[in-house]
Amino acid sequence: MQIFLVISLIIALIAVVFAVQNTALVTVTFLVWNLENSLAVVLLVAVFAGVLISIFASLPGWIRNRVGKSGQKKKVKELETELARLNEKYQAAQQELELYHASEVPQLESEPAALSGPESLNPPNSLI
Repeated sequence: MQIFLVISLIIALIAVVFAVQNTALVTVTFLVWNLENSLAVVLLVAVFAGVLISIFASLPGWIRNRVGKSGQKKKVKELETELARLNEKYQAAQQELELYHASEVPQLESEPAALSGPESLNPPNSLI
């Protein structure tokens, strides 16, 4: 953005120097109007008109970008809220899993002794 400003200032400076060096009276005819003024004034008005035209030409894109950016900011805020909610849910699930593993470990140590031997592989007779 700063390079655009520097280039614009250089162009404006060149236009002013050119206008100051060309002070002869000129007649500008546009449709039904005839204006007689110095070349410097005519050139400065023409440059100013060009600046206005370029601003108006870029205005729709600028507005579209601003609207899009505000929509994206809203979406980012929604996603950040969702992410925070999911992180809280994940932390709660992690804590629940840790509690589950902590309460399950002593039972696992006692269960293998009760199920040792070949009879643990056969189904009980009551199911047959």
